[in-house]
Amino acid sequence: MHLWRAGTVQTAWLDQPPVAGDRRFDPLRRDFSPRDLEPLLAGAGVGQVVLVQAADALEDTEALLGLARDHAWVLGMVGWLPLADREAFQAGLRRYGGEGALRGLRHLINAEPDPNWVLQRDVVDAIARLGAAGLAFDYVGQTMDHLARLPRLARACPETTIVLDHLNNPPIAAGEWQPWADLLAQAADRPNVVGKISGLETCGDWAAWTLADWRPYLDHALGVFGADRLMLGSNWPVSALASDYGRTWAALGEWLSDLPPDQQAALARGTARRIYGGR
Repeated sequence: MHLWRAGTVQTAWLDQPPVAGDRRFDPLRRDFSPRDLEPLLAGAGVGQVVLVQAADALEDTEALLGLARDHAWVLGMVGWLPLADREAFQAGLRRYGGEGALRGLRHLINAEPDPNWVLQRDVVDAIARLGAAGLAFDYVGQTMDHLARLPRLARACPETTIVLDHLNNPPIAAGEWQPWADLLAQAADRPNVVGKISGLETCGDWAAWTLADWRPYLDHALGVFGADRLMLGSNWPVSALASDYGRTWAALGEWLSDLPPDQQAALARGTARRIYGGR
């Protein structure tokens, strides 16, 4: 999930593609702080969370690190470093790599005009170095082009765990299946790729989604990844555009209830704790 202060670099993404000018995102143009989040966690019975960057800026990384230090319910955080700048990346890794709360990095590749951005040499080299540093890489793909490139990145960085955010936004609203299903399976064939179930509310009908809309996509993700390489997330507060926090977890809890206890435990906490829980 995300926390941010409005009007800072943390919300600059709201003024950039692919959401710039989309008035549906206006409710996100305010502060989202621990004070907003803590009652939701208590109500849903969520004990710990992973904070994820919302801006390709060191200011965002530092803000999330500060929150992680101050709140015991933050298991860890996924920050940002300049992956495409070799010297700056190395300097950033020296500066922040010792921060215990830093569990991974992410870059908003979904906002990069070139879908091959993540495959340029310096970026691949930086991501490959994360594994040795005990850090994961969150892959925030959005298009089928992004998903198609993921196996190549994973092959080039075999020691780095790559977490596919939002299952690469399955085409729920359109009721489509391919090529998403096959591309997801190809990504899951790489043993260092992990899937994150999050943000499905805004992949479907924002006003009228149901668990039934999600089930085929959830079941397919579980089938190709297995519970030990799949985790639940929320993408809050972006998810709040189409659902309140409690409703999201109620829907996911209903889906989990049909699964064996060991799979429920892996999806709800085990996978996330293994990937983000420490070095």
